[in-house]
Amino acid sequence: MNLRERFSDYLSVNHNKYRFVSITAFVFIITALAWQSDDAYHAYVMAKHLVEGNGFVYNIGERASASSCPLFTLVIALGYFIIRNMFIVSLLICVVFSSIAFAVVINNFCTTRRQIILTFLLCIGSVSFLSYTTSGLENSLLFMLAAVFLKLYFRTDVYDAKKLFIMGLLISLVAMTRMDAVVMLVPAVLYVYFAKRDRVSFLKAIPIGILSLLPFIFWELFSLFYYGFPFPNTAYVKLGTDIPLSQYIYRGFQYLGITALCDLPVILIPFFVVIAAIVVREAKYLAVSLGIILYTGYIIYIGGDFMLGRHFTVMFLMSVITILDIIENASVNDIKKRRYENNYILVLVASLILSVTMKPVTDQFLYGNKLGSNIADERGGYFKHTSLFNNALSYFKTGEMCIRDAWNEEGIEEYRSMNIDSGILRMVPGITIFYNSDMYLNDQYALGDPFLSKLPAVREDNWRIGHMWREVPAGYLDSIIYGGNRLENESLKEYYDVILLITRGRLFDGDRIKAIIDINTGKYDHLIDEYRATLDENNRIRE
Repeated sequence: MNLRERFSDYLSVNHNKYRFVSITAFVFIITALAWQSDDAYHAYVMAKHLVEGNGFVYNIGERASASSCPLFTLVIALGYFIIRNMFIVSLLICVVFSSIAFAVVINNFCTTRRQIILTFLLCIGSVSFLSYTTSGLENSLLFMLAAVFLKLYFRTDVYDAKKLFIMGLLISLVAMTRMDAVVMLVPAVLYVYFAKRDRVSFLKAIPIGILSLLPFIFWELFSLFYYGFPFPNTAYVKLGTDIPLSQYIYRGFQYLGITALCDLPVILIPFFVVIAAIVVREAKYLAVSLGIILYTGYIIYIGGDFMLGRHFTVMFLMSVITILDIIENASVNDIKKRRYENNYILVLVASLILSVTMKPVTDQFLYGNKLGSNIADERGGYFKHTSLFNNALSYFKTGEMCIRDAWNEEGIEEYRSMNIDSGILRMVPGITIFYNSDMYLNDQYALGDPFLSKLPAVREDNWRIGHMWREVPAGYLDSIIYGGNRLENESLKEYYDVILLITRGRLFDGDRIKAIIDINTGKYDHLIDEYRATLDENNRIRE
């Protein structure tokens, strides 16, 4: 072995040491900062009911889904079946998925020590990305699937039938994890299917694509048959509000702007990748950048979110991978590659410094502060009661975890004191529902309510995305508590009969199947319109 080969071998071994240290440090940091989002517990309720034999439902006896991430919820259910501690097993699953994603990036896209160190610093330096490596939400699974997808995408020159199927299968799994996340990957998939096939005709590629999407197709058919609707109840809650599109777009730009203020890397790195892809002008990079642009537009269109940066974290990870591949493999000379890398380092360092140094100012734009918007640093708000660290500390000190202290349970206690096991409150957090899952509970935000979710949301000046509440029509609370259909409005009474048939009737009842078809083709929309006509201009019940 000559001197050059020995030096190359030394560098390879040394890089492996850096990879091992960075991955180990990443796992340690995300575990130390692990926390639970309250919203995650809405899915946990369904996972718990499934494992305990009560169906894949939100409330026992009513087929409704409050989970926008069915695949992740099923994985959580599998974990809970093995380890009957939802708090621990869900965080363990998140840590595993996020760690695999990071390991894929470090081991497959970082070729120098500098890239390993910078990628590590960038991933732990983004407040949003670091927050949603855990949280109990589906981001961690999306991180892993996106990393594996891009590994296949960037490391494959031409695609035979097998590789086309694998790529389609990954898309199917992403869609089952979170349906709208597919928007980020569609341009890349189309580029592969149209331009990178190897000895596979277009006519043959079509059935391969359909076959690879069968998991998602079967899930949609199951959802339509079991729940009565193709989309989760949460989608109807958040988008079927009767709030003007212009207000959603305003909220979307606000979400983009506040996220950029408070976590600059998670916005600036994708922007840099889009510019780099345009400069390089290679189709594979342009396809990824188009996915980033489309998804950003989609997030603006739906009004963003109330969780700081959450919906930008997957495209952030995709951008980190893409810029690393551009630096290493773009069809440009070494001087240009070095220029891209230097610019990337400049953007990375500047964004991290600005985010850290400006934090006391930018935090003022978050929920609950002086200039507060409706966007919150959820980990910052929940860490005290839902973090792994504080719950472990509480358990060692008192023998009990502190997660239930995140919310009081006054309304629940009142119901129990009156021997009432069903009800609708103004707000019931996911954590509260999980620890009282023997009761039927919904709230006016209607995340798990298949009836209220179809009604128009009350319009308020400072409404918060995902928290648009509905008026409870006269007689509905009595219907929930005492059973039957006691609604006073005749149009809603007829509509609720249909909902009861779909969500509580016998699965294979012919009338139920017909009702599912009818409600999804708009046959009963006029009933909601008739009810809307009885409300005032803000969708409140007239006095």
